[in-house]
Amino acid sequence: MYKFIILLPLLFALGCETTTELPKATSDGYGLPHTAAINQVSMQMVNALVRQNDGLRYDQPLIVTTPVLVNDLQTTNAFGLQFQQGLIAALHDNQFNLVDVNVSEALKVLPSGEFILSRDWQQLPADLPVEHVVVSTMSLSNSGMALTSRIVNVTNNRVVSAAQGFVNAKEMADYIRPSQKVVSEGGLLYRNSNLAEQTVSVIGEQ
Repeated sequence: MYKFIILLPLLFALGCETTTELPKATSDGYGLPHTAAINQVSMQMVNALVRQNDGLRYDQPLIVTTPVLVNDLQTTNAFGLQFQQGLIAALHDNQFNLVDVNVSEALKVLPSGEFILSRDWQQLPADLPVEHVVVSTMSLSNSGMALTSRIVNVTNNRVVSAAQGFVNAKEMADYIRPSQKVVSEGGLLYRNSNLAEQTVSVIGEQ
């Protein structure tokens, strides 16, 4: 049994390319888009992971970690959080044995409701019988976002499956926004000659 430590940093991603043709998403009015398009991205990525899998059995526990930006491996965004949820649903649909690390050890009953999910590591179990994790990275470009996902055996860091795709900003208009002519960075305004001269931004980022 592997002692799984919460807050493990994610690793860089490698993978086999798979194409994606995505429908346009629609905003839900709460800062995050509807999930139809992100679910299709997730399903296509999981289908590729299933095809490339050479070591994970369906009965072995599996954790899906939060996708991160490839440049620092610690930062996520609204797209990444939804992509994680989509991967969980798609992997479960493929009969994988998933473990949810966000389930705390105690149920909180408050006037506002009953809650058991948490991101506070002190409320989460320290030891989980898990040897395999799904790690994903996002890389922003001028035209969209490159996505990579892979399944890693954390006992020896062996990659047992890997997949890669690309999300075009034009096909995901309510998730990803091309850069504007005037861009704010570090409190300064920069003026570009044309649209989309800099990397795209993710809707929902502060």
